[in-house]
Amino acid sequence: MAERTFGWVQEAYVLGNLKRVVQLFLYDSPVNKMLREDKIPRLVPESYGRDEFIRELSEEDMAIPYTHLKGKGIPKGFTRSSSPCTGIVQAALPGQRKEYQGDWPADSFLRWAVSVGFLDYDRDKDTCALSEAGKRYAASADKSPEEEEILTEAFLSYPPVCRIVNLLVHKGHMTKFELGGMLGFIGEAGFTSIPQSQILQGLKEADSQKERSRLLADTEGTSDKYVRTICGWLKQLGWVEQEERQVTAGKGSGIYTDTIPQAYRITLKGRKAAKGIKGTSRYAKIPKRVLWDMLATKAGDRDYLRNRRTYLIQALVSDYRTLPWLAAMLEKKGIPETESVILDEIRGFENIGLSVSRLRDTYKITDKIQGLAIPSQLRTGHLRKSDRSVVKDEVRKRLEHVDHKYLILIDLGFDSDSNRDYEIQTAELLTTELELKGARLGDTRKPDVCVYYGKKGLILDNKAYSKGYPLPMSQADEMVRYIEENKARQKGINPNEWWKIFDENVDEFHFAFVSGEFVGGFQDRLNNISHRTGVSGGAVNSVNLLLLAEELKSGRMDYDQWFEYFSQNAEAGIL
Repeated sequence: MAERTFGWVQEAYVLGNLKRVVQLFLYDSPVNKMLREDKIPRLVPESYGRDEFIRELSEEDMAIPYTHLKGKGIPKGFTRSSSPCTGIVQAALPGQRKEYQGDWPADSFLRWAVSVGFLDYDRDKDTCALSEAGKRYAASADKSPEEEEILTEAFLSYPPVCRIVNLLVHKGHMTKFELGGMLGFIGEAGFTSIPQSQILQGLKEADSQKERSRLLADTEGTSDKYVRTICGWLKQLGWVEQEERQVTAGKGSGIYTDTIPQAYRITLKGRKAAKGIKGTSRYAKIPKRVLWDMLATKAGDRDYLRNRRTYLIQALVSDYRTLPWLAAMLEKKGIPETESVILDEIRGFENIGLSVSRLRDTYKITDKIQGLAIPSQLRTGHLRKSDRSVVKDEVRKRLEHVDHKYLILIDLGFDSDSNRDYEIQTAELLTTELELKGARLGDTRKPDVCVYYGKKGLILDNKAYSKGYPLPMSQADEMVRYIEENKARQKGINPNEWWKIFDENVDEFHFAFVSGEFVGGFQDRLNNISHRTGVSGGAVNSVNLLLLAEELKSGRMDYDQWFEYFSQNAEAGIL
């Protein structure tokens, strides 16, 4: 079974290009004819499928292999700029400097067309074919009332569009980061959003307009990217307009105000379209297209999560259900889960754009769902929850005061490609949930995070390692340097003066390393740092950081006790 990621789309914006992708499946359409007679013979080498592509595009009812549509990426011996055209959709999409696009944009447009129902995907054969809606769209005249009606129905069948539209209808003018924080499954890798307060802090500290522009353009989580992509579509439909927004965020001395240009508001046309989400006497409610693939993206056990969520959606569509009933249903499917897990899943369904009704202690999805089915190869009970998900769900039960979105720290701590997100979410947990002062610094020659409360300060270094963090000597030396810089506080030693993050009354400092897991000789390095600096510190894994946060926020622990865990030159833990 091919691994595809339908349901979530990034970096595919132009409606005209979406239509080109759909129209290539319509035999003898202008796009199809151009591909067969000109672009593919001219641009695609024979060794990469030229003749087979032409034959497939010449069939009356096309079912084209996904790999033939998307292409092969960058073949060996080529660069991105010199890479040949190796896919049909690549040839259909004009590039900026070439007559064709690469495989990544081609894949994004394919996923877009499948996600909104213009293409049908055969999972067993790994092929795409034109759907009935796609045939209507391909045959419609550009900018015609018929085309607009087809697009409206298709986009309102796509749950994430409904989520964004509903948020803008009910909450008004919102930034990309505000919307991103409310889109996707709770506390799960694959659905990250940058806290707005940290964006504002970065804008304040930026030294130039160029740096500000780069920050706004490059700093975003996956959910923020989905928002930007979806709002790009809705702008073209006339449903939303982009208008900068002045926002304020933060606490205490760390309150920041600035303008975010990527902010959106609903238009009158968008409000009218939104009536098709719930349905009224004049506007029929449009069924939601929910693909199995969209129910988890990056998690290591995503197939297990997709199946669990499919069973829950199917049960919640049929009637109002209690949490114990849903838990018993999953148990019969061989998926034992706690009520706290199920409740977070229901919140996640709302966050991806499904309509959930609550009646006393029961829940029901009030949408009609289309397209949701567990692949035949994965219907058996052989799928198991990963050890990491088991740990997350155990921690979930214990987090009664800390927001469950921070469970994402457990995933991020093992994701070597997510160090920045790990730092950001750690800083947000400490400053927002625990009301410590400080922030993420995370820049060259600065610690990742610094926080303080009263007279106690903590210098933190986040390290995301897939197989656990051994605390190499080079990084122990780096922490020693930070501690000594903080003692000396001389601009000549470090001109960025990062230590100014601490209030002048803070006079008791500790250090800490944060990771998913600690391995090897990290304990020796903790002792080495303390011996060389005279400052005690510690290490804490993501799980214990969350549990310590819960103890502090619940009031079962005070701040002095909390800081004490980072002064023992050992791994902190309450398990």
